[in-house]
Amino acid sequence: KTAPGLKKNLNPEQQQVVASQAEYIIVKAGPGTGKTHTLVRRVIRMVTEEKTFCTVITFTNKAADELQQRLDQELGPAAPVFVATFHGYCLHWLRRDNPGLRVAGPEMRRWLLRSLYPDDTAGEFKKREQDIAALLEKTPAQLSSCPAGLQPYFAALEAANLVDIDAVIPLAASLLRQRDQAAATMRRAAGALFIDEFQDLNGNQYDLVLLLAATSPVFAIGDPNQAIYGFRGSDPAWFYRFIEALHPEQHSLVRNYRSGPVLVKAAGQLIGADPGPDSLAGPMAGGEGQGDIFIHRSSSAVAEAVFIAGQVERLLGGTSHREIDKLADRSDDAGLALGDIAVLYRTGRQAEVLAGVFAERGLPVQVVDIVPFYLSDPALVLYLWVLIAAERGDSANLLALLGREKGIGRRSLGGLEPLLPVGCRDPLAALSGVKEKLPARLGAAVADFQALRTRLRKTAAETGIEPALRSIVLPRYQLDPAEGEVVRFLRLAVTFGSSLTSLADHLQHYKDSVVYDKRAEAVALMTLHASKGLEFPVVFLAGLEEGLLPFAPRQPLTAAEEQRHLEEERRLFYVGLTRAERMVFLSHAAGRRINGKTCSRQPSRFLREIPAALLRRAETGQANRRHARNKIQQLSLF
Repeated sequence: KTAPGLKKNLNPEQQQVVASQAEYIIVKAGPGTGKTHTLVRRVIRMVTEEKTFCTVITFTNKAADELQQRLDQELGPAAPVFVATFHGYCLHWLRRDNPGLRVAGPEMRRWLLRSLYPDDTAGEFKKREQDIAALLEKTPAQLSSCPAGLQPYFAALEAANLVDIDAVIPLAASLLRQRDQAAATMRRAAGALFIDEFQDLNGNQYDLVLLLAATSPVFAIGDPNQAIYGFRGSDPAWFYRFIEALHPEQHSLVRNYRSGPVLVKAAGQLIGADPGPDSLAGPMAGGEGQGDIFIHRSSSAVAEAVFIAGQVERLLGGTSHREIDKLADRSDDAGLALGDIAVLYRTGRQAEVLAGVFAERGLPVQVVDIVPFYLSDPALVLYLWVLIAAERGDSANLLALLGREKGIGRRSLGGLEPLLPVGCRDPLAALSGVKEKLPARLGAAVADFQALRTRLRKTAAETGIEPALRSIVLPRYQLDPAEGEVVRFLRLAVTFGSSLTSLADHLQHYKDSVVYDKRAEAVALMTLHASKGLEFPVVFLAGLEEGLLPFAPRQPLTAAEEQRHLEEERRLFYVGLTRAERMVFLSHAAGRRINGKTCSRQPSRFLREIPAALLRRAETGQANRRHARNKIQQLSLF
């Protein structure tokens, strides 16, 4: 029996999951059903009652840190629990016998391939990258058996004590297959294995879990209806393959504590229309409030942005419209804040028009993508300089900065690559040591960079990182200090004082995660992929049109591929819909500029799958305009 304290804040379905004695367990946990809470409570029970060491694996460093924090609060930092990402877990074991092993990411891979194969055409280079990816996916055991054309790449990595990031999991799996003392130690240390977000597994990750399952109990939790990362190789089929392979005890968490009944019903109708095997039927509303869904058609993308901004102003300023005034029967009677509102869309390009209109109206926004904001311009140059200044950057980072200098092109950079040792820890110092061998323009640029780094370090030490970046890097690259992403980076820099190394480590640690600041006083403009795992009182879903959602494939697909694509696009819409607690606005435009041309647009087919009785027409009058209607007209969509 489970101790009474562990039953605290658990519903009956969650209690069954936490108390189960089964060796293998898989849990389907729908949106807002307390997935993480249930996982944490089960880990606590295994540690406190079963006296079992627990290994908890998730997908991003951010998620791992949040899980670790919650477990530390309950169990203390010395608890027998190891929380990591798949890569973090595997690197932990690969480094036991090789502590200095470092990871070569995609940028380092491309730099090294260009160094090794300088005469490759663009097509040959792309083919070589694809061959490496295919090798690591299909040959998880021995990389030494790779084709002759790729052997120099892996030999160069080995000589520099580097491992390709996509080889990390296959190499750890190969350790387990060896059945020697190292494998036995690795298996023994796993204890009880917990896998979060199980629907996001790829083939290599699934193989690793199955290898560990031979000697460890496994608890897997996730939601196949939220499997939206197919472009990363994830496939919800592994969720069901696990069931076939291990016959685990199966549980479902369906009581949604986030969204009102109308929202839950609409989401259930949408995902129930998915003809694939990945549906989780029967969502239930477990929270307070009714929930409302409004729908609106605009004439263009700009008109859509104006409509959304206008609705945001109403929600923030106190509207006279009865259907919005009530804020879906919000029980606390509190007004909405900027951070309570999110605008979600399918592609990052949609953010430009939205952000422009919001800026014109003085509405602050936080633009969020699945890739952290500092990995793209304008903040990218700030990120790269922090890495170089802290000696955390690699050769690819330095070359990316040098490539921005006037008169230095691809050919010039190609001449530098042979001079940079593979895995060099301070590439700027390495180039400074051979300045005399460089062409005049390159030598001058390297000397200039060395002087700039010295100034940056000195100013950061004396006045802080933020003033150093503001006074040195911003003017050099003509960055606007008022631009949103620049402001965001500088605010982050302030929190690290004068420690460049701490800031660099933080930025690198979270570059695999969605970077979203919950405390920001700003409306979130966010891709649907980036929104997974988040929740907001009010959500706008923009661009709900054929070609955007579902997104039009760039290449022809077979019938089976097209079906899989549509299933994932539907799940993406489902994820967006279920981010909302109280209110959703569904928005689409009659026309939109695509590649410089205005094209007519059709409403998304997914809108037809939501019963019209659940939808309400969004009002578009001025905020101070009063309507006498007591009953909101139900909308007939088509």
